[in-house]
Parts: sequence; structure tokens; C-alpha cells
Amino acid sequence: MRSYRELWLWLGGLFLTLFLFLAAVAIAYFAKGPHYSLFLNGWMLGALICFVAAYACFFGAVKGWPFPSAARPDFPDIEVEIYGTGSLDTQHESESGLPVPAHLRSFHARLKNAGASQEASLTALLYLKLIPGSWGRVGEAVCPPPDWPLPPSLGLTPISMPLALPPGGTASGHLVYEIPGYYLDKIAEPVSMRLELWDHLTGKRMTVPGGMGSHDRSRMIPSSGGAELLGPEYESQADQQGDARPASA
Repeated sequence: MRSYRELWLWLGGLFLTLFLFLAAVAIAYFAKGPHYSLFLNGWMLGALICFVAAYACFFGAVKGWPFPSAARPDFPDIEVEIYGTGSLDTQHESESGLPVPAHLRSFHARLKNAGASQEASLTALLYLKLIPGSWGRVGEAVCPPPDWPLPPSLGLTPISMPLALPPGGTASGHLVYEIPGYYLDKIAEPVSMRLELWDHLTGKRMTVPGGMGSHDRSRMIPSSGGAELLGPEYESQADQQGDARPASA
């Protein structure tokens, strides 16, 4: 861990110098004015504040306090290894008790926090490329994890989200996502997908390809979050397609 002892000592010396300067000004005013209070004036109050700050800085140097940083920490040192992907159809019970078909995408994956000190709290999101213009300006389908229990017959061990990973921690299993039914006939071929890793502790996101392979932080792409938006010309194209559809009887 980085030592900030020199910085604390430098700040302590600065505040101590300010204390001596302000105290000298207060004493000079006190010597000139017979009714000037030595302690109940702005100069001496400022000097006392600087003295307390100097003491705190020297104490921090002795104790080895970390220096507070205004900058947000970087995305944690996460490694993702995807051993395989799968696509399967199943069904689950709706609120009314009727079976509802569901189309799932799964990734057999291993996630590791390779950092030495930074913790991580991750949520992995899946995005699938759509046929341009098939859903207006939306270029990707957002596929959430199923909010219903997976049948044991599927043989999947889903990784629950958000996933807490301490330094050196690992988690293995399946990342499972449900493709909303209204996107099924709009997915581009060949299928192109990506996984977005969202760290809740830093608020930062990284993207990795949704295919087999290993990815460390140096190979990840920063993401602003959310699905890709296409140009405004695709919105007008979708309106034209809607107007061209024949009216149902």
C-alpha cells in the first residue's frame, strides 16, 4: 500500500507555519490596541484552527493514514473466462399458473478478482444485436436474468447477481439470460452479443465479447451503459414500415 507520510508531514508543516503567522498578526493587533482581545478575534481563531490541522496531519503521518482521494477508483481488476455458450428453449409458470415459453442464453463462465486490495460487486448484463431498424433506433436487445427459478433438468448453476468478489475471489457457474419474446424475430444473423460488467462500488462498466475466451481488464472496453442507439434515419424507417403494413380486418 502506498505511504503518504511525506505528504502528511508537508501539510503539517504548512499548517504549522500558518499558525505561527496568524498568531503573530493577532499578537501585533493586541499590542497596538488596548481594547483588542487576544483570543476572541479572527486572526487568533484562524491560528488555532491551523494548529489543530497541523496536529492532525502530523498524527496522520505517524499512524500512516491513507490520503483521501477525490478521484473515483478505477474498474476493479476483473478476469472473465468463458468456457462455452448455450441456447435453449424451456418454459416457466406464469402468475396465472399457465406455462409460458422462454428462450434462454447461457454462458459457462469463471470470474476472478485479480486485484490485491479492491473489492468488486458485479452485475453482468447481456446485449444482443438486432436487425438495424427492426426496433426503431434501438440496436441491441437487453436480456435480463430470469426472475423465476430454473428447472433442475436444464443442468445450469446460475451465478446470482450482484456478485461480490473480494480481492483474489473467484466465482464459477452459468450466466443465464432470458431473451424477451418480442425480440426473437429481430435478432441479427449471425448472432452478435456482448456482456457488460457493471461494478456497483465504482459505478463503472466494461464490455467483453459474448463468446468463448479469456478477458482481463486490459482487453475490456469501457461502456457508458445501456443498449446501442442507431441514427435517427432508422426511426423514420420504422415509421415507414409501420405505415406500409396492411390494416387487419
